[in-house]
Amino acid sequence: MKKVLLLAFIIMASMTLIACNKEVEEEGTVITYAAWNLGTEEAYNIERRMIDEFMVANPDIQVNVIERPKTVDEEGNESDVSWDEFFAAQAAIGKMPDVFMSDSVIKAVTNGWAEDIMSIASADSEFALLSEDIRNATTINGKLYALPQALYYMGYFINRTVIGEAGAGAVVPTYGMSFDALMAAAQADAKQPVIGGDGIAGIDGMNNLIGWLPAQYNADIDWFTYSESGFHFDSEAFQIAVNEQMKYYGAGASGYSNYVLETQDNRADRYGEGDPFTNGKQSIKWEGSYNLRDWLSATLNEESGLYGADIDFIGTPSVTYNNQTVHRIPIVLDYIGVGQGTQYPEAAYEFAKWMGFGKDGYMKRLDIAENHPEAGAVNFAPMINDQAIVDAFFDLYPTLVEFKKIVTEHDAFIVESLAKTVPGYIDVRWTAAYNAEMNMAAVFDMIVRGELSLADALAAGLNTIANREYNDAKERLDDITNS
Repeated sequence: MKKVLLLAFIIMASMTLIACNKEVEEEGTVITYAAWNLGTEEAYNIERRMIDEFMVANPDIQVNVIERPKTVDEEGNESDVSWDEFFAAQAAIGKMPDVFMSDSVIKAVTNGWAEDIMSIASADSEFALLSEDIRNATTINGKLYALPQALYYMGYFINRTVIGEAGAGAVVPTYGMSFDALMAAAQADAKQPVIGGDGIAGIDGMNNLIGWLPAQYNADIDWFTYSESGFHFDSEAFQIAVNEQMKYYGAGASGYSNYVLETQDNRADRYGEGDPFTNGKQSIKWEGSYNLRDWLSATLNEESGLYGADIDFIGTPSVTYNNQTVHRIPIVLDYIGVGQGTQYPEAAYEFAKWMGFGKDGYMKRLDIAENHPEAGAVNFAPMINDQAIVDAFFDLYPTLVEFKKIVTEHDAFIVESLAKTVPGYIDVRWTAAYNAEMNMAAVFDMIVRGELSLADALAAGLNTIANREYNDAKERLDDITNS
């Protein structure tokens, strides 16, 4: 009954929208947009301002925001319908938004929500400025189903201020340093507590090593050993990464308890209550660059543990193996799609580009952030290496000297956000059954804790199970995209 009512509501809303826009359509193009980062009309955040500025720059195009309908439960509580329900209902009546935020490109393609925009993107000179990894991330069988809306980097933040308090011999990590050098710096940048709560943690993020480290030892694989041919848990590169991560979770973890956060049980005694990094008690922290906005703002807040801190981002370190140095930094991408069946694919593409990677839109985003700080800051770096927009972004954040090197100099990446673009990834990484008692997530946890050897897991079919899940999901997706 809930779905029937939802569908009826959307049909009525669509008819109202058509009627309201009839006069506008006679004068120009009308496209619709659905996204979860718009806030309220009253708050008028940076995203809603971007929509209005697009219409100023493109007066022949009207953009109407589609708000999700409300549902009321049996107790009278009102809530928004889920985005998946909303998009499914819109698609069922052939009224997908012309442009929409997409939390999973695979899901959007499978459900028939996304339009192929390869022909438009191929003719766009700015699209060609994106790195090949980013351009290809949402390409399936030669068809392009989404554009990058935001790009974030995964890796290590550093707090130079805290490092300076760690004592003699402290080392400030930099972009491009080796993994071994980073771990040595983490040890030098830790300080043991004297009176309780006054210690400094060296580093965390050891739980992510099996994600990004294999790709440094084998240029043919990406995050979590993925390549187009499948997953490679039987590779030497994965074994090396497992061995490294097991140091901090296995029987010998206590040997690193002076500086590796994951090996410490008595954190409150060492650093006080709360998160050590945001409390100004940690030198090197693994996180995504999407935290820059909040953490840099905290450096200006006298009540924050980060007040006055000199924070930067160095990405992941390099690895030299067999006399070859490899330095591939993980990235996370958010996507924006063009709705299947749109009457205005070119206008929809231009708007999606404006809200994401396009130069004109990004410059306007920076302008809004500078002149209307109450609307929100820009928390993602430019996706195209254009000097004007790079300079404009880093003018807002002049202390990010290492991060600027990544944005302007680095050209080797691996995509971390595979759950959005790789068929079967969620099953391979977490949910598929390894045996009658365990799923894949539990098996990988056991492996890095030293409770199950990788060799035994492989003998029991780990790699076979992973690639069966991947190939089955890929085959289903191929059937859809090739039809």
